Amino acid sequence: MDEEGRMVSVSNDVHTGTVLSIILAGGRGSRLHDLTDNEAKPALPIGPHARLLDYTMANVVNSGLGEAMVLTQYQPDTLHSHLLEAWQAESAEPAVSILDGAEYGPYEGTAAAVSCIVDEIDLVGPRHVVILAGDHLYQMDYRPFVERHVATGAEVTVGVVHVPQEQASGFGVLEVDAAHRITAFVEKPFVAPPALDRPGYALASMGIYVFEWKLLRQLLRELDGTVADLDFGKHIIPALVSCGTAYAYALPGRQGREPLWQDLGTLDAYHAVQRQLLNGSLPLDPSWPIAYPVHHGLGDRRAVGFGSRLRNVVLLPGARIGRAVTISDAIVLADAVVPDGFDLDAELAEHGKWCTVSEGGIRVISARALQRLASRRRRPVEPIAAPRLQENRPRLRVAEAAVPISSL
Repeated sequence: MDEEGRMVSVSNDVHTGTVLSIILAGGRGSRLHDLTDNEAKPALPIGPHARLLDYTMANVVNSGLGEAMVLTQYQPDTLHSHLLEAWQAESAEPAVSILDGAEYGPYEGTAAAVSCIVDEIDLVGPRHVVILAGDHLYQMDYRPFVERHVATGAEVTVGVVHVPQEQASGFGVLEVDAAHRITAFVEKPFVAPPALDRPGYALASMGIYVFEWKLLRQLLRELDGTVADLDFGKHIIPALVSCGTAYAYALPGRQGREPLWQDLGTLDAYHAVQRQLLNGSLPLDPSWPIAYPVHHGLGDRRAVGFGSRLRNVVLLPGARIGRAVTISDAIVLADAVVPDGFDLDAELAEHGKWCTVSEGGIRVISARALQRLASRRRRPVEPIAAPRLQENRPRLRVAEAAVPISSL
């Protein structure tokens, strides 16, 4: 910000030069199961109006970065429509380009994806590129991130976040020295090394990086064809760490709070964040907003029929709940139409596991799951063998022996 509190773009800074944001938004997120059957992970709803990608886009806008490229691939239609509607207005900042893998790819890895669009990046002619993941929820000013990169003379600066050591085994974890130079990078360690500056915590990679474009372009050219799924985390960052030219930048908290960063890679994490939005406990900084209104209520109460009881339920926009429905500990997807009288616990007890259940016990109700349930209901009941009758005992007529189906 300038002296009057106005944002100043780092793209105008004499030291950083032009900065281009490259947002990787083509992934599925396979651990989210039904949620990403028909949508890319960055397209998932967060609250009733935002999508996960919007948080990264808001970071770019609020940081004053001048231009962004969004790379899409898996199930891109929703993302394309959303980007056109929310982020590509004629007066919008930054200027946003959508580069889909069907035209520029296929994108086989994160670094391989950038290799596919070298010519498009050259047309912009940035001095620095910020590689961003479009499927994480966090608030971050990218300007100090870029400025730290320039000040240290690093070949790459990796964004990191402090996470409790016992939770770090699912991430790429870094060790750094007192000068923030990365000395080791371990992917999903069994025991994560502690951070020097915070006992009990480890430094997890956020999957975001700053490079000088000239250097990254050269690296991509040298590695072209050596690995089919060329990846920043697997290949490029470890190589630069071994050269001693990789540095870390830790995500700071905002307004004196703990840093907010959520991977949302599991059903339990997604459910938890949605519930935090609903009850207002997600520590969002209102001074760092998404560019259009986001209301912190989940779903549409008009979509819930009279007499229904929902407990600890995330109802995605578009879902429809009938009357006298009972559901607890669940995510109800947008394509689900839950019939009158439905009782989730009773249906699971009677028909077995017909829906996805997370490690934490969150059930996912989707159109596909409800179809699976309907199929199980239609299965014919195996006939019970009748007891053998004595020869001298008169046979009962069928009408006398029948039992009404409703009483079974």
